[in-house]
Amino acid sequence: MLQQLDTANAGIRVSLDQVLPSAVRSKVEAFLQDCPPATWLQSPGFTACCPPSPRHRYLTLTAYYPDGRIAGFGVARLTRLAPGRYLANFRRGPVTGTPEALAHILPAFAARLRREGCCSMQLNPRWSGQQDVQRVCGGLEAAGAVRLPSDAQSQHADTALVGLNGSAEQLQSRLKQRCRRQIRKSQKAGIEVRPAASLEEALQFEPLMQAFFRARGLGLESVPPVASQWQMTRGRGAFLLAWQARRLVAGHVMIADGSRAFWLVLARCDEGSSAAAGYPLVWEALKIAQAQGFARYDMAGAAGLPGAGGAHTSRGSRNRAQFKSAFNPDVVPLVPAYVLPLRQPSHTLLFNLRHAYRRMRTRTEGHA
Repeated sequence: MLQQLDTANAGIRVSLDQVLPSAVRSKVEAFLQDCPPATWLQSPGFTACCPPSPRHRYLTLTAYYPDGRIAGFGVARLTRLAPGRYLANFRRGPVTGTPEALAHILPAFAARLRREGCCSMQLNPRWSGQQDVQRVCGGLEAAGAVRLPSDAQSQHADTALVGLNGSAEQLQSRLKQRCRRQIRKSQKAGIEVRPAASLEEALQFEPLMQAFFRARGLGLESVPPVASQWQMTRGRGAFLLAWQARRLVAGHVMIADGSRAFWLVLARCDEGSSAAAGYPLVWEALKIAQAQGFARYDMAGAAGLPGAGGAHTSRGSRNRAQFKSAFNPDVVPLVPAYVLPLRQPSHTLLFNLRHAYRRMRTRTEGHA
């Protein structure tokens, strides 16, 4: 299948870099501005703001049409599966201007990664909405990609989007009454939300965030360090902190994610009335996102909300769903993760072994 596709798309040229040259980076950034599925995970600056762990490394791939125009871009995270064999994972990527363009660049990306020793290519381009998702999934399956089972989907396949159209008053009127009540309650409890005034103040959020993730068994591997989060909000976005009696009780970081404002992190301490701090934090982020010209605010997942796929019955999932639903978001589907075999039999052996190991580890940790 891949050999046939390579012949049909011989005109696509792919360059591979660990660090993009500055001239190429500016062209890629201009290209991404016009791509609906552009995302911070698939941007030239991602590798700097979120350095890889020792078991991973990043490669950037840029595809060009014969006339020199950029056809697609992707940041691949390479994971070593065996000596000389790797899994290349494009998280929310690669990025193209249209679903059809993805079909053009995919075989060229696959051939280039194959020469790097990759035996498996995992991808889930960030297209949303039923029609585009179906087009992308159909194209991936036509290329030989296989949709991963639900227990191997490491990223959400639905998300909650809050529309930011209209005035600030109209935005507030679309909040559910429960949300407005919680915001007033937090104000009466003395919770004050304001942007971090400096990097030094922002860094106070680091231990709180780490404790929050650790208490819930969540990994921080894909979360940039707080210093990087601060830098990511200097142009657009917001680094918001919630204080109560001069004590930091919660924080929320919102970044630009393509054309959307994006919930990167929300964390709080697990004491007293700090639970109410999430409502004014997100409300302040919505107002800032609207003022900055974003059309939508992405709540980074829709688990447990009506219309989202999958079953989420844990108490934590129900609480998160209840919280997000208060902001009256729309639930939209995203492209789920697929895997494309690049080298057989290495793919069948190594990728399946990795999946079996991860599944066993998850079950073991769940019973610990």
